Amino acid sequence: FGGNDVPFYLANVQLRPGGRTGLGEGESAQNGSVTLYADNEGPQRAIDRMRFLAKTEKSYFDDMRSFIRNDLGCKALVTGTIVFGPLGLYAQSDMDFIDAHAYWQHPRFPGRPWDQGNWLIDQKPMVDYPVQSPLFRLAAQRLEGKPYTVSEYNHPAPLDSQAECVPMIASFGAAQDWDGIWLYTYSHSSDAWSRESMNSFFDIDTNPAKWGFMRAGTAIFRDAAIKPFGGSLVVSLTKSVDSLTDLVNLHLGHDRDMWDVFAAISEAPEQTELSRRIYLSFSGKAETASQLKGGTASPRLTWSVDEGRGVYMAGGGAGVLAGHTSRFTQVSEGYARISSPEYAVITATPLDGAPWPQSNKILITACGRCENTGMKFSKDRRTVGREWGRAPVRIETVDGTIMIPVGRWRCKALGPDGAVKSDVPVRMVGEINYVDMSPKYETMWYLLKRL
Repeated sequence: FGGNDVPFYLANVQLRPGGRTGLGEGESAQNGSVTLYADNEGPQRAIDRMRFLAKTEKSYFDDMRSFIRNDLGCKALVTGTIVFGPLGLYAQSDMDFIDAHAYWQHPRFPGRPWDQGNWLIDQKPMVDYPVQSPLFRLAAQRLEGKPYTVSEYNHPAPLDSQAECVPMIASFGAAQDWDGIWLYTYSHSSDAWSRESMNSFFDIDTNPAKWGFMRAGTAIFRDAAIKPFGGSLVVSLTKSVDSLTDLVNLHLGHDRDMWDVFAAISEAPEQTELSRRIYLSFSGKAETASQLKGGTASPRLTWSVDEGRGVYMAGGGAGVLAGHTSRFTQVSEGYARISSPEYAVITATPLDGAPWPQSNKILITACGRCENTGMKFSKDRRTVGREWGRAPVRIETVDGTIMIPVGRWRCKALGPDGAVKSDVPVRMVGEINYVDMSPKYETMWYLLKRL
């Protein structure tokens, strides 16, 4: 032991608590001689260290905000950084707003970091894995009484399911009543504004599966076509007078996984995030499923998986369907019947501010996969390496029927520049109107105007 080369043989070994130290010889809190990290430290020492670090971090953020706002006279809102667990939320709790980032299937680099020739993305639609979704985790980072934004979000190319990105974050964030959403990023190519093909994971400027849904996402989120949930669930992170120690224990137990924290302490039913706004607080007392006075009627969000095939649906003043099209009729009460492709995303959004059943101008957006011409996938479709292909970018068009509101309508297929390409018939069966989407129209946009 201890570097001695004499051999030892151990038998009947049993492990017991012990071997932990409080303050070591020569350490004193009074004279500031306590080592920040020590071997075999006891639980209380770890708690004291985390309390010290949390207070130090909060002091930094508070002082920086004061300097920016008061000394420099900046009138802009000031935040810190993204939420990193319970103590990160505490440290930024006096910022002007709270911010978070999230990605679905962020690329992994098995060799050198950010090696553009050696990367992998698992071909997993988010609708098939709700428990792993970053949307629920984002909802569990919002602090009561503070505006909340998501300043980075994306589903990277070349995911076959990347079309779900904008409609899902827009509708989920609208229902949760978040205050701002940004996709990361418009473009990394600051010297190639005329580029017409995808060349990276996150750029949205030439990606129809994302940029093509931005008008729909704007109607859903910014124009509030989908209203916030009428009810909320406020969950307190602190239960005692020693609130900081409560937060430290949560941080030590769950690290920065706020959804894990929320699930552990809220005792909320599964998928509560699909029916109520979620807030965290430091109040010391939690409310449970309280209906807010004056709340609007709740939108309808559903997310289900059947034999590995997921479908996400948002309804209200606009409509979102994302997932395996063979299940659309089952979950959407006949609003959409799709023959191909097997996976697609469809939105129906008003462009005049009215709820879509009363709207006079509706945009239907529909897309399956999205790829460059000549993009060279590996056999498992997890990478294209440096073989991103060339222009033009192509989409997998949707073939099927979608129900539209009662009335007399004219439908136009739009081209990539938004100009009208061709007329699309509107069928009436009894009192019900239908639009038949088809690959022959070579579009992802159908514009409806009431006659």
